[in-house]
Parts: sequence; C-alpha cells; structure tokens
Amino acid sequence: MGKLANQTMLVTALKAFTGALPPGYSCEKEFFLTSLRNMAQYLADLQAETLREVCENFLHKLNAGKATQAAADEFKADIDRLVSAADFRTVSAWMAGSREFIKNRLDSLKAVSMISEEQKTSGRDPEAQRHIKETYARLRFDTLEKQVEAAPNDATVNTALATARRAVAEYCCLYRVQLNPAETLTPFSLACVDAALAAGHRLFMAIRQATGRMM
Repeated sequence: MGKLANQTMLVTALKAFTGALPPGYSCEKEFFLTSLRNMAQYLADLQAETLREVCENFLHKLNAGKATQAAADEFKADIDRLVSAADFRTVSAWMAGSREFIKNRLDSLKAVSMISEEQKTSGRDPEAQRHIKETYARLRFDTLEKQVEAAPNDATVNTALATARRAVAEYCCLYRVQLNPAETLTPFSLACVDAALAAGHRLFMAIRQATGRMM
C-alpha cells in the first residue's frame, strides 16, 4: 500500500474515531480499542514512508551538490518528529560526514512510533514519553481516568471513552491536523496524531486496570 493509500486509510479511520459510535459496535470499549489498533498500523506505515521520502529528498540535494546548511536544517526539522531522540542526535552528528557515509546511515534510519513506545514494558524513548505525558494532560485524560476510578462501571467507562474521542477531535482541530485525504499530513501532524493515539492507549490501559477486568 502506497503513502497516499495509507494516509487515506488513517484519515478515514481518524474521522470515524472522532465521530459518533458506528452501528455494529455494542459499546465504546470495543470501538475504541479496534480503532486504536487499526490507526496505529496505518500511522506506522505512513511514518515509515514519510521518513523514506524526506531522506530521499535530502539525498537528492546532497548528490546534486545542493545540501546547503539551510537544506540540512530543514531536513533535521522534518525528521525531528519522525525518529527517536537518540537517532536525531546521531543524525545531527552525521551531517559532518562524507556523502556516502550520510547515505549509508540514512538508509538505516527507522521511524519511531509513540504508540509503539507506549506499549513497551521497558526501554521507552524518553522524548516520546514526554510528548505522550503532555498530550495526556492536554486532552484531560487524567480527569477521565479519575472519573472511572471513582465509579468503575460500564456506564462511566463508556462515557469516559466517548469523551476521550471528542477530545481527540478538538485536539486535531487545535493543531490543524487536516482530516482530508487530499491534504498531505506533515511530520508535525503525524506526530500530533501519534501522541494522541498513544495517550488514548494509555487511557484505555488505565481504565482497564481501574475496572479490574479485561476490556
């Protein structure tokens, strides 16, 4: 599946996630988790394709002798939201290397996914965790978590997850994430979506723990 197809799938799923509960789902829990899983895959594929495109564009400039300081700064600004903090620091150091050295190193770069980092039990990327924590607070998911802890029943859970989905919609609007397949999602927009999905996963796991049963 190409970049445009993955972006279309992601945007379509995100629009559905931030809308009304679709027919066929018995409760918010099922829809919330299914949506997160699907969007995480679409997003991971899109992040990898975007990183590859950004690297190829910079290498084209490098091969053409047009890799100016401004071009290097623009490249680093683009990948800042696509790779881990450790990889970003390493890339900055690579810029002093030869053309072949830079090419070989860029070929080995991997996109980082905040939702994947959130699912790890150890070795999480610290910068990703910082973004998730900030987004969790901005979305007021901590308040929803406390509401479920105070009344861990199906009604409260459904209300909390429905509220969380509306909060993600407002968040996307705030950061001008274009929910239109015809509009290209920038690395910044992808990072915003990634952080929101990771925060959603953190909330879901917190609710599952609060209810004391599998969801």
